[in-house]
Amino acid sequence: MFRSSFIALLVLFSLTNAQVRYEAENAIPIHDHAVQIVEDTQASGGAYVQMREGNLNFKVNMDSAGFYTLWLNYAQANDEGGKIQNLTVNGSSTGQISFPYSQNFTNLKAAGKIKLEKGENSIEIINSWGWVDIDYAEITPYEATAFNISPQLVNPNASVEAQQMFNFLLENFQRKTISGVMTNNVMQNDGKYSPETVESQEEFAWIKNASGKLPALMGLDFMHSTGKNSTDEWFQGYHKATLALAEDIYLRGGIPIYCWHWKDPSQTVEAFYSPSSGNTPSVDFNLNKAFVDSNSYTDFDTESAEYQNIISDIDYIASQLKILADKKIPILWRPLHEASGRWFWWGYKGPGAAKALYHLMYDRLTKHHEINNLIWVWTSDEASDALEWYPGHDVVDIIGRDFYFYPREANHSSLVASFENLKDIFDAKKLIALSENGSVPYPDSMQTDGAHWSFFMPWYGDYAMDGWANDNTTEDWAHIMNHDYVITLDQMPGWDNYTVARKTPTPQRLQAKVQGGQLLIDLGQANGVKLKWYSLQGKLLQQNKLNSSNNGFLTLPIPTFAHNLLVLSLQTDSQNLRILVNTSP
Repeated sequence: MFRSSFIALLVLFSLTNAQVRYEAENAIPIHDHAVQIVEDTQASGGAYVQMREGNLNFKVNMDSAGFYTLWLNYAQANDEGGKIQNLTVNGSSTGQISFPYSQNFTNLKAAGKIKLEKGENSIEIINSWGWVDIDYAEITPYEATAFNISPQLVNPNASVEAQQMFNFLLENFQRKTISGVMTNNVMQNDGKYSPETVESQEEFAWIKNASGKLPALMGLDFMHSTGKNSTDEWFQGYHKATLALAEDIYLRGGIPIYCWHWKDPSQTVEAFYSPSSGNTPSVDFNLNKAFVDSNSYTDFDTESAEYQNIISDIDYIASQLKILADKKIPILWRPLHEASGRWFWWGYKGPGAAKALYHLMYDRLTKHHEINNLIWVWTSDEASDALEWYPGHDVVDIIGRDFYFYPREANHSSLVASFENLKDIFDAKKLIALSENGSVPYPDSMQTDGAHWSFFMPWYGDYAMDGWANDNTTEDWAHIMNHDYVITLDQMPGWDNYTVARKTPTPQRLQAKVQGGQLLIDLGQANGVKLKWYSLQGKLLQQNKLNSSNNGFLTLPIPTFAHNLLVLSLQTDSQNLRILVNTSP
């Protein structure tokens, strides 16, 4: 009886999860004349599609509902900077697809995780920014991996309060999401520049009126703290008001988060945008001149005016962060945000310069000034070069994603594809948050799809309040803020009362995947694992006993038994993992 059931299960698994290909030339919507079919004998099906300014709509039939991975075979030879298109599944946006520069057709994991229903599904690639050539799409089973996040902040001297706040974020990650919003008008223009309070600040008051709840996280900006005119009365009033609000939200049990729209360090113009942004005025500050060698970016030229201007600004910000540190107020610190977009001067000269600047700031703040109340947040995109921009696991606590729909639209989908992409890029080793966004994903969707953003923070003004695009309406806020999955300010425990609940550690689960013709096995905390290979007919072909080595990781060759498909079984006393393995080249 058991053996018959086992065989049936294996056959069902192989039939419902086989890789399926869909040709792009069959995915052109009716009356969409922007796309063009190009006949090519080297292409799958004898043709591929130039999307141009058009869209593609793949009709995908599935034998069972569940989560899957979307692959695209594409070429993008028009721009070495890459292109971006929007991805929609069954009418709901799941995120964006970043297409790296590629002269030849190549496979791309377009979305690590999408939810498909039994029967027909619609997968749309919608024009956003750039022309891309698509040959075909493929659907494969989604393979889940567990997060493996260090509970310790990257700064070994982090304050007790900073570690406490991080513990709270970590404890709630994948359980709940923390509500937030960015501020704008942080002070009253009463001639005294009196700071607003949490409850009277415009975005907070609007959300409270809409939902009866206040967000738990407040976005603040050091934008007017340095640069040209920063010593003027209004600018100083704005700057001091952000410090007062950071203190107010923290004392009420909330979380302050700072970004820094860092204005021209040379104080030539009052701006932070680079020439490539299209904004005027733009910053001509040349970050490369701060280095001895702008090819290696290994050493700063400490005698250069550029370096000295940078240090002057960082040191001033350090003095302001120390005001909060002395009051034992930790903050989420998000410097050099959106660097890879190159529209800010700190990203304009590329990843080498941006990463070196981040490390300089990290060392200057934590080691020179001993500012230890910071939780370091790096804002990433999902492009193929995201890791080239990444300062490193040793100086980043949280990965943030700034996500805005372009063209702008009201869309409250979970953005699960973006969440999963970031999880893959950064090896599931960091908390992941929506550090900026337009529409807030609906909590129901986040839970159902497993897109567990640590927190969300829509931008100020008409992104957070009713506006022309309806990003977040009164009705939206009423639903979001009163959902059990969302933590609001009144649900925060209070920092004087918060202690991490003691939990019995959950044993790490067995994991296995095929890569480069090898079988990679993560034994976790298990030892004495039984490995068995079966044919699809349930015949036992080989068995071994594995012992943990190399920190629990093993690499084994895949055996061949004249079968293209094999079933691998990994068994312990408490776990049983089965995966389908394709041994064909």
